Amino acid sequence: MEFLSRLFARWGILDIFMAWLLIASAMVLMLPQQWLPEGGLSAELNIALVFSCISGLAFFLSRCLLVLVANVSAGVQQRRELQRLSAMIACLDHSERAILREFIITRRSVLSLPLNEPAVLNLLNNGVLKPMNEQHVQEQRSNVDMMINLAARPLLSYKALGLPVGKLNEEQIEHLKSIRPRFLQPDYKANRTHSGKLFRIRAGGSESQSAA
Repeated sequence: MEFLSRLFARWGILDIFMAWLLIASAMVLMLPQQWLPEGGLSAELNIALVFSCISGLAFFLSRCLLVLVANVSAGVQQRRELQRLSAMIACLDHSERAILREFIITRRSVLSLPLNEPAVLNLLNNGVLKPMNEQHVQEQRSNVDMMINLAARPLLSYKALGLPVGKLNEEQIEHLKSIRPRFLQPDYKANRTHSGKLFRIRAGGSESQSAA
């Protein structure tokens, strides 16, 4: 029973039925004459069995064609994504490089990044960064947990990130930390409070107001 449940879940009832119909019809058509009842198969039954075989073959050929088209489409889409990522990584600006370096400096695979920063949004829209939860992006949260897209990681060389080749020493790490954008600094806090159409943004100890 468990085997049948796994089989139905993987292949589907229609697939199993068409496979059974094709195999059963083909086996009956290939039976030796001496195994058949006297007089053999009627013309109507013979036509029905042939039609069943043709229907089964057409069904599975169409399924194979759909799988082939899906695989080709996925391959084309993957190549386009790699081309888009390569073009994006080839022209990273200072803030975008700093965001990607932050994963290396902090030795973390996931960072909470402000969604309202243009550099973060640009990396996200171009597929370099990937949110851990798409719902948080749709909700337009101020900070969203993000990771570097797996497809983009092989393209992020030391040169692309503006890093020296080899293991970073403490002096190099401190220098990279000192040139980070403001929103990546540890003392940066972007807290929003909504009061009518007024937003208050706090960064460190300073406070500024802007109209929404």
